[in-house]
Amino acid sequence: MENVKVKSLSKALNVLECFSVDKPELGITELCSMLGLFKSNVHNIVTTFEQHGFLTKNPLTSKYKLGLNILKLSNIISSNLHERDYILPHIKKIANETDEMVYYGILHKRLLLYLDFACTSGTIIEKSKMGVTAPLYCTATGKAIMAYLPEIELDEIFRDGFHKFTERTITDKDSMIVELDNIRNRGYSIDNMEHEYGIMGVGIPILNSKGYPIAAISISGPSLRFDDNRIKFFASLLEEHKKAISRQLQ
Repeated sequence: MENVKVKSLSKALNVLECFSVDKPELGITELCSMLGLFKSNVHNIVTTFEQHGFLTKNPLTSKYKLGLNILKLSNIISSNLHERDYILPHIKKIANETDEMVYYGILHKRLLLYLDFACTSGTIIEKSKMGVTAPLYCTATGKAIMAYLPEIELDEIFRDGFHKFTERTITDKDSMIVELDNIRNRGYSIDNMEHEYGIMGVGIPILNSKGYPIAAISISGPSLRFDDNRIKFFASLLEEHKKAISRQLQ
């Protein structure tokens, strides 16, 4: 953040970034602890955001949560993601062909950002992942992107380190380099219960004309349904749709 021109604005935006799916409501004291700022500074930032509709105060807890103006802006972003127009019909079709969850995500600040998902009408969904971020290194969608990133971007991800979510999470840099080589060699990634117990996934990147991963799509579901034959079937199906998406994006 050394090159930030307006440091006060940067501090204010950092307040918004403290909120997440796991922490949708935060108090002033919590925000101070997370950001290392004085209470008076955080209070001024929060009340200003509240006045503009970007934060709202829960009268029962006196904590703050993101306001509806954030939703309004996110809808503008969503309506202008032109790649989504081409990708969404494909992930819906894949979901119907497999009866599994299908995800579409992109790289965002060294994390995977889920932009869309599709499922069949009979699939039980605990919660939507739209707009949710996840690590690249332990998800099928994320690893599909990670395998095709240039070395300079990979180095930044390696410097962040890897958190162990399950006993299958790859946390060693050398092991991850081997894993990324394997993904490039076979053309698809596998999440072998590396992020969540009992959940497996198969992912494939969508590359631009220069070979950069602009997105990835993946199929995810209970590990009992992901034997070797099904994994190969899912991978071939994803590859088929990837080719069609790439032709449309050209």
